[in-house]
Amino acid sequence: MALLDDITQKKRALDDARPLPPEVVRDLADWFELELTKACNAVEGGELATDEVRTVLDRGAVLRHRPPEAQRLVLNHRSALELMARLSYQPGGVVTERTVAAFHGVLYQGIDEDAGKYREGPLKDGSVGASPDPAKVRVSMSALSGWLRRTEPSPEAAFEAHHRLMSVRPFFEGNAATALLLCNLILNRAGYPPVAVRTEDAELYRGLVERAWSVGDKTPFRDLMMRFLDRSLDVCLLGASKAPADAGAAEGAGEDA
Repeated sequence: MALLDDITQKKRALDDARPLPPEVVRDLADWFELELTKACNAVEGGELATDEVRTVLDRGAVLRHRPPEAQRLVLNHRSALELMARLSYQPGGVVTERTVAAFHGVLYQGIDEDAGKYREGPLKDGSVGASPDPAKVRVSMSALSGWLRRTEPSPEAAFEAHHRLMSVRPFFEGNAATALLLCNLILNRAGYPPVAVRTEDAELYRGLVERAWSVGDKTPFRDLMMRFLDRSLDVCLLGASKAPADAGAAEGAGEDA
């Protein structure tokens, strides 16, 4: 598997470059914050354009004449990324269904009164995909929690965790954004950068997530996520190779990957 070999080599090169200069770390963190927040907006069908996501993040406040809930989700996502960063480096910490509920609770605080709570009915109108049986949510999440406790962090584990969570879809809305946070937390714990779904990839991503759940064919979804991971590694490696002021140019490399 050529792509997996490439990812392994790039991860080794990134490890060799560590620790990165603080300026490079900050530049990459800013870049990923924007990309991951754009991904949240995209996978949840947000109504904000890329420049609007950037403006909301820069101002840290809701803009007039734009959908307020989509903007609150952007601001909440920043808080969810801060939670992910803390959990990524928490000594001896375990990832469980409580972690998943915490992510969703932060994401939908002030948006949905059921933030962080499992659904007891079908997904809300407008949510992507079919609604797995709500009567099985708690049992399925308990099973996922047990699997997470037993599983060592790795890219394969991260993408499998995403798939398993999306097979349950435990919340009325926001399942995809929560699954990406869980996936990226596991990637971070394994020493990898996070993956982001670009707006132009969102439809393909949703289709392959649905295919993995509905017909059990996980390979196309896994391959897509591997490509996203390869792209993120390219961004980090280019950022590490440049002067801090030029680290933002890594975006171009990601687009060409």
